Amino acid sequence: MLAGFGALAALALLPGCKEAIEAAADSCPEDPAESGGVTWNPDIGRPMFWGVHDLTSAVHGTPRDLRVYYPTYGGATAGAPMLKLCLTRWPVVLLLHGQPPKGVSLTRYHVRWERFAAVLARCGYAVVVPSHPAQLSQGGDDPAITAAAADLAWVRTQWEHRRWIDDRAVSTAVIGHSYGGLLGARVMAANPDFAAFVSLGAPYAELNDRATVLTGIGAPTFFAWAVGGSGGGQIFEDLDGTTKIWDGLPQPRYAAVYQGEHFDYLRPQDVGTDLRGPCPQLGGAMADLVALFLSTHLPVPLGRTRVGADLMPPQVDLTPQQEFFAGAHLQGVAQFAAAPGCRLDLRWKLDAVTGSRRLGP
Repeated sequence: MLAGFGALAALALLPGCKEAIEAAADSCPEDPAESGGVTWNPDIGRPMFWGVHDLTSAVHGTPRDLRVYYPTYGGATAGAPMLKLCLTRWPVVLLLHGQPPKGVSLTRYHVRWERFAAVLARCGYAVVVPSHPAQLSQGGDDPAITAAAADLAWVRTQWEHRRWIDDRAVSTAVIGHSYGGLLGARVMAANPDFAAFVSLGAPYAELNDRATVLTGIGAPTFFAWAVGGSGGGQIFEDLDGTTKIWDGLPQPRYAAVYQGEHFDYLRPQDVGTDLRGPCPQLGGAMADLVALFLSTHLPVPLGRTRVGADLMPPQVDLTPQQEFFAGAHLQGVAQFAAAPGCRLDLRWKLDAVTGSRRLGP
């Protein structure tokens, strides 16, 4: 909270800022204890703990069942107190799952994507994860696009912590896996002011308007897909192949191409009887890369950590209090690189900046 007060003091030194100062003061929590003694703004390099709120249409009046993950100073996760700071509203990430693996029910499948949501919540994002049908999205008039918008609108206008959520379109990103990625791409096209998009194993070749969908995203995009596995569906998600689709896309973009299977993003216990690739560490590494990507294209307000185009985890000097919260943060990439059977090729094209690096042997 002291970080917020410091910003207020700086405003007070500027002429003609009375209204701005009053507005900034109103941005603070009524009870200073709701800041948990935190004197910095969390970001990719200075994380917090994460909390989760399970919300249902029957009890809470949500459009459908969903989870929201958020930063907290509390030690428990379920129902933990949200971190509330002056001058800070948390950016929102919508996470859309696809169809579940073999042997896994669609019911509560959304909770199995916790690893991605938790990393982002620790970095200062509110992550909205709805339970949804995840059907193949064909056409820009798909009702699922409206349903996704309703989830975001409810969190921003009805949730008990809505005051601490940034309600601007430019403070919104979307993540989608498989059919959730196809839906996410259409959500991005319908919301051109959204800041960034993450596409995990989305089978764009199943669309009848693939080129229109991919070029309509607009915002910086992180594409990931598997190669070299036994699953027959990999050909639909590969954006290289003979057509080299990724090369011709107009938006700033990444490609993260790994050796493995379609559901390797999930923990082994969440995949049921479906195929698994040779690298159990893939999900942890990919969750970290996604967080690093979003930190550059949808930064948390007043965060001070910067990440380069190569998405290398930043080296940050932490205070003892910050170290208390930072345990095991961003360890996925290092564990992946040191594990046998793990390989991922990362490349990027960000306007005039291009590059690549390999994780693993």
